[in-house]
Amino acid sequence: MFNLLVSLDPAAWESSERMTMDSSRFREYSGDECEGISVAVAESLKVLESIQSILMYEEEVADPPGETVRVGQMRDIRAHSETRSVSFRFRESGRLTRTALLKQAHRLQMTKWESTRTHWAIKDGDVPQELVTQVAPLPLQYDIVLSFAGEDREYVEAVATFLDDRAVSCFYDKNEQATLWGKDLAEHFDLIYRKLGRYCVMFISDHYARKMWTTHERRSALARAMDQASEYVLPARFDDSEIPGLRPTVGYVDIKEMPADDLGRLILQKLGRHL
Repeated sequence: MFNLLVSLDPAAWESSERMTMDSSRFREYSGDECEGISVAVAESLKVLESIQSILMYEEEVADPPGETVRVGQMRDIRAHSETRSVSFRFRESGRLTRTALLKQAHRLQMTKWESTRTHWAIKDGDVPQELVTQVAPLPLQYDIVLSFAGEDREYVEAVATFLDDRAVSCFYDKNEQATLWGKDLAEHFDLIYRKLGRYCVMFISDHYARKMWTTHERRSALARAMDQASEYVLPARFDDSEIPGLRPTVGYVDIKEMPADDLGRLILQKLGRHL
């Protein structure tokens, strides 16, 4: 299965926050495989987070943004009975053009009128390979990137799990082993810690201060911090270890006795998310 969402609102898919669709349009033009998926059964919506999603605009929407089609995965899908809507977060992995997509309309099981009607379809089968090869990949973007020493992994993993359970896009190395396999890690980590995160949570400890890889991550994160006016590095201290390049005047959180979930809640607040 895959999700296909079409909207007439030219701002519908431009947000980095939650996106919405009228629940009355949910499952329009859908295939047989979606039987059992309903806005009335919250757990059934989780299935849609594990499949590929395509977000596009109706043909009436001019370019920009009308010609842009986004490909990725949904997260944290919720039904809202009070507003009769379904909302979700979207993690974009690539883009293609509406023109290219409509050339494959028959392979996507799109009927003649789907590109001119706002709706959320759940299609049978997979996105055709001919279309997949035309997707221009985008680097994954993260709400939070976590920089830590291996000796502190148990605590950090608890934070990562807390954030993942709440649909926060988080770089935690253990969750991306397949992505990291075979990459030049020095180059890839520089990209992650310098460019791909909204914030970097730096877990400071004696171990962190002495490790080679954490030094590499720290330098990339601090280089980013120098390039932007707003805060980027969020220090979380296990102890008072001095970290080269990190000024003592930078505000930090003392986590020596703080439960991991409490730090997770602080991160959600920093992101402007509701608890």
